[in-house]
Amino acid sequence: MRPTRLMLLAVLAGVSFALPAQADQQQIAPGTGPQSSVVISTGPDGICNTTAALGDIQAASVGQGTPFRNEVRCGADKIVSTAAQGDDTQLIAVGGACTGVNKAVVDTGPNGVPDTVLQGDDTYAPGIVFGVPPNDTPCVIAGEDGVAQTAAPVGDDVQLLTAGTAAPNQAVVLCGPNGVADTTANNVLPGDDVQVVPVGQPCSPTDVVVDSGADGIAQTRAEGPDLVLQVQKPVKVTIPKGSATGTKTVKLKVYNVEFGATAPAGRAFKLTSTNGSCPGGTVTQLDADAFTVGLQATGTVFLNSSTKGTFVVTAHLEDVTSTGTKAPFRCTFNVSVVALDTAPDVDDAANPENNTTAVDLEITDKNDL
Repeated sequence: MRPTRLMLLAVLAGVSFALPAQADQQQIAPGTGPQSSVVISTGPDGICNTTAALGDIQAASVGQGTPFRNEVRCGADKIVSTAAQGDDTQLIAVGGACTGVNKAVVDTGPNGVPDTVLQGDDTYAPGIVFGVPPNDTPCVIAGEDGVAQTAAPVGDDVQLLTAGTAAPNQAVVLCGPNGVADTTANNVLPGDDVQVVPVGQPCSPTDVVVDSGADGIAQTRAEGPDLVLQVQKPVKVTIPKGSATGTKTVKLKVYNVEFGATAPAGRAFKLTSTNGSCPGGTVTQLDADAFTVGLQATGTVFLNSSTKGTFVVTAHLEDVTSTGTKAPFRCTFNVSVVALDTAPDVDDAANPENNTTAVDLEITDKNDL
């Protein structure tokens, strides 16, 4: 390590590390069907015309397209060139680096209509046409019980799941990391769940151990080792009943504690993140300068001072299954601060310990409980 170096410390309250679970993996909460199943789609014109019945979730507002669909993707240079227009949402700041080609950088915003003109070598996602909402996207989805309640679609909307039914033969329990099926079908309620892999037999991660049978309702809870480690002040996100997503803006601080007579008055930096064990798209909208309106790809922190940044955590209904308030869905992702002078190394000592922090995320889906 050189005697003069930039140490940029990204500090978030409640950092912790989670132990990997070894039990079979619950996919549908017992007593429910698969939530977020599409009951009615927007049809060919991409506009939702049908009002959700009580118990279902309005995935798209009546008269609009499905919101927040991936619209613009990063091009071959892996640098964001396109600025969101209209009510579209900027997911990665203009000038920011993408983790890979085709990374989503702009979505369609609340109205679901692509309003953004491409810049540079950025590209539209498949099915995206400027000014036209994508066709056959979710208009109404199943709510907390996973059973469709909405009938009689309006206009050119299309009924995909009959009212009073749940999507059949969906994965209830997947094989866990221990590679052995631990779960007996119908161990919570009598029902028609199907034992796909016999208990005690070897299986591979993501193999279906139990499926929901013809009625689509889970009557099984995953078995096997299931320890929960209590942590202090994790980042907690709740998906409210009747909602498809839950979001939270997380604040962070960046400190410049560089030492030495040659240290400049300030250093420019950027923020980066990895999904870690969290579902793709969990971490978006990294803002290196929380004091300036809009997303900023880079910021400046003055010597012996600090500045603030933010990022947004979004939890999606289809990615989370909650079996109890004391057993949240947990995953861990990393956030790093990188000096532009030394990129891609995090600083001149290439020491990530001071510049990268693991963030423990706990998600509870109230629709499951």
